[in-house]
This record gives sequence, structure tokens and C-alpha cells, in this order.
Amino acid sequence: MIRSRPSSPRSTAGTAWYVLLTDALATYRLTRLATADVISEPARMALLRTTGAEPPPGEEDLTAQEVVESLEQAPRLATLITCRWCAGIWIAAGVSIARVAAPRVWDPVSRGLALSAGAVLLARLEND
Repeated sequence: MIRSRPSSPRSTAGTAWYVLLTDALATYRLTRLATADVISEPARMALLRTTGAEPPPGEEDLTAQEVVESLEQAPRLATLITCRWCAGIWIAAGVSIARVAAPRVWDPVSRGLALSAGAVLLARLEND
């Protein structure tokens, strides 16, 4: 967390909201990156294969999400890397730990992730 002397109780609350919003957007961005972004699809598919979750024969072009949805009983790791709710809770825990354990390192990382999340969300509005 940014350590500066607040000039009033109001500025402390403002900083707390800023940090919470930044970390929430960073969590969103990391969760999206882990579970759905195209750039991380090869890593998700590689992890699926290590769990034994393979695309059905003749359907190798499926996404990791589609493979997991096609399985009757998906391995837990396969579900974790394709479910935003599942991955999000663990990523949020990591973000919280990073904020406490290494605030000076985490702060610029979280800002960058938050800005990226904002850009993604604004781009979606633009496409509507």
C-alpha cells in the first residue's frame, strides 16, 4: 500500500478505495488472463493434457473451456483453469497477499493490470 501521511481522514478513505478498486481490476484482469484470454490458451491446453483431459477425437480445435464442458467428470485442475469463479477466488487471495507482502512491488503491477482491465472493458463498450 502507498505509505504517505494523510492530510485528513477523508484522504485515507480515498486511498483505501483507490487501492481496493485497483486490486479488484487487477484480479479481474489476471482471472481473465488465466481462464479465457486467447494468448494463454496454449498454456491452458497444456495443463489440460497433464490432467488427462483431452479434446474428443477429431475435435482438436476446441478451446480448453469447450473441452472441459464436454467431459462428464472434469479433473479439478481442468475446472480451475477454465472457471472464472473458481480461479478468481484464488487469484484474489494472491492479489491480497501481494498487496500486504510486497506493496512497493505490487502497486505498479496492479496499476498496469487495472489499466489493462479498464481498456478491455472500454473496448467491449465500444463494440456494442
